[in-house]
Amino acid sequence: QLHFIHINDDALTLTKSKQDTIHLFIGNWINPSAQKSISIRTGVDTNHNQYQILQIDTEHQRIKLTSEEDPQLMYILDYEDTNHIFIQTSVKNSYGTSRPIRYEKF
Repeated sequence: QLHFIHINDDALTLTKSKQDTIHLFIGNWINPSAQKSISIRTGVDTNHNQYQILQIDTEHQRIKLTSEEDPQLMYILDYEDTNHIFIQTSVKNSYGTSRPIRYEKF
């Protein structure tokens, strides 16, 4: 299943280092064993899942996002290297946090 994540990377509110951190995650990612693929883009797209940034950790190359459609849903993106990222799903105000899933670039 293909999932889209659109990150609002507003240049007026984000520093250059935060924008650079976001751009590490841009692209198409796949986890063959879980049969999941994710396309991460920037900008506003009302046709696909839009996410707001909760936190950008430039030091650890981590981004926390929340869905505009379901504010309880949160994604934690961790950068490993140019070909691998981890994505963890979490639900606000609960203990429901999944194990991070490793995706590779394709």
